[in-house]
Amino acid sequence: MKKYLLVFFFTILGSAIFYSCNNNPSTPTEPSSYDKADGVKGGILYDKFWSTEASYSKSADAALIAKLSASSDFFRCKQCHGWDRLGNKGAYINRGPKTNRPNVSGIDLLSLANESADNLFNDIKKSAGRRDISYNLSSYDPVANATEGDKMPNFSQLLSDEEIWNLVKFLKQEALDVRNLYDATYTGTYPTGSAIFSNHGKDGNAVNGKTYYNNNCVSCHGVDGKTLPLESMTLGKFVRSKANEAQHKVKFGQLGSSMTAFKTTFQDMKNLYKAVADTVSFPN
Repeated sequence: MKKYLLVFFFTILGSAIFYSCNNNPSTPTEPSSYDKADGVKGGILYDKFWSTEASYSKSADAALIAKLSASSDFFRCKQCHGWDRLGNKGAYINRGPKTNRPNVSGIDLLSLANESADNLFNDIKKSAGRRDISYNLSSYDPVANATEGDKMPNFSQLLSDEEIWNLVKFLKQEALDVRNLYDATYTGTYPTGSAIFSNHGKDGNAVNGKTYYNNNCVSCHGVDGKTLPLESMTLGKFVRSKANEAQHKVKFGQLGSSMTAFKTTFQDMKNLYKAVADTVSFPN
């Protein structure tokens, strides 16, 4: 009898403890750094982390900003990993190095998005094997002196923890998987390969895409996308020929312009791409 009473007592006690731990409003769970991160801001950082739009934490350091601006492509994430995050296996398969820009990385960040948030944070922040901020990039030569310049910057010297978490949130949550946005055919190998884009928008809806365009884009780009040239191209030609880049600019903004980041779902992007694929409505 005593045995059964003890079992009953501890069962009741355990239930009370469980209920207390899970229903006590005085002990809320603190959101993690990843939960609090801003993935859209991370997309801006990925483009150019010291831009005005990024609200860079070290923007008051004039000497640092001057160094970053003088060697821009050695610090921008998009230069080494591409707008599509596929590195030199994607659209940047033909973006060879120059004295003012490094080789494109062979790392596929799109696949690494499946890593845990903590692992991605630690990998971005680690200093071992990374290029120190003091390195003189004016001596970079893609043939004779590329080793240090091709290294990833030591972001522990450049970014705050909050900014790194924003990048992680971008990589895992806000960045779009372009493989589901358009088809791409890559021929050859880096740095002399080629990329051809097709089937823009894949299973998107062109009618909805035109509505999205009229609501968000027409005031600047015009009904047919010819009002505001993009690198001397119409909007239609730009999206079709630079499908890898356009999706990032649509969602996260064109830095240094009035085109700012705004909420865009993946379905919105598919619809927009499907609409802009029409060369009659959006001619070259």
